[in-house]
Amino acid sequence: MSAAGLLLAALVQPVAMPSAVPAGLVGRCRFDTVALSFAGSPAEQAQCLMRPLGKRGVLGKELARLPRGLSVVLKRGTALPTREVVERVLASEGVDIGGLDGPVSRANDGEATAPLARYFVIHDTSTPYYGDEPFPADVDGDARVNDFAPYFPVGADPEKYPVAHLFLNRQGVVKVGQPLSRPWRATKLETRVIGLPAKGLFLHVETVAPRRRDPSIAGWNDAIAPRPGFSQRQYERLALLYVAASARAGGWLIPAQHGTMDHGLEQAHDDPQNFELKRFDRALRKLLRRLRER
Repeated sequence: MSAAGLLLAALVQPVAMPSAVPAGLVGRCRFDTVALSFAGSPAEQAQCLMRPLGKRGVLGKELARLPRGLSVVLKRGTALPTREVVERVLASEGVDIGGLDGPVSRANDGEATAPLARYFVIHDTSTPYYGDEPFPADVDGDARVNDFAPYFPVGADPEKYPVAHLFLNRQGVVKVGQPLSRPWRATKLETRVIGLPAKGLFLHVETVAPRRRDPSIAGWNDAIAPRPGFSQRQYERLALLYVAASARAGGWLIPAQHGTMDHGLEQAHDDPQNFELKRFDRALRKLLRRLRER
């Protein structure tokens, strides 16, 4: 989601956009509005899109290289595990993303000839919001933190909620928000810059991470996120979701961060905060070894 909170993120969906934008490269990672792709090879795109994010969306140092696991799948092009093998692991872990045999979304709001989804976008929910109160002592196990109910409000407009395809709490529980086949947008780059052609090109995953106010910043803000930003269970599950979504798409998706995609735009989002790419990569390598043994 965003540092502005759940409500503002939900408001992303109804923004009216033109059906096309002028040809060119847009955004920090140079999205090509004709090719519907960021600049460079898949590995080079991931290097840009997974660049570290600091407080309030400040970008960290450029990645000199991808960590080993992502380099193997995106640069060397290692084969995807079969859907049957991934399905068995999903079943053994009690994770349901709607199956792997169905389609994934297509760009341009599902146009039949448009490219299939190419990107796996990582968000954090930026909620629940604790204001000036401290985070719970056990933030990973806290019932309020891990409650999915705020993201699935009863009677909500289905064009606004849930705001992502998949939700992942700190205990590793996964819940489907939107079917992976449904074209969806959840970043300002998609809605305010690229427009309709982007709708369906990105699969969105919200990882639960609370926020609180930074007292050194005047007025309301949600600048402080937990440290560590995510639980080990979240990294493990996120790696599984990445592999499963890629298997369903029929090719390795390119990982991206919400805040990196939106960088430089007005009211740019700053999530996921305190995301450790090396920990995600270690979880991915461990999972790939497990899948090879099956």
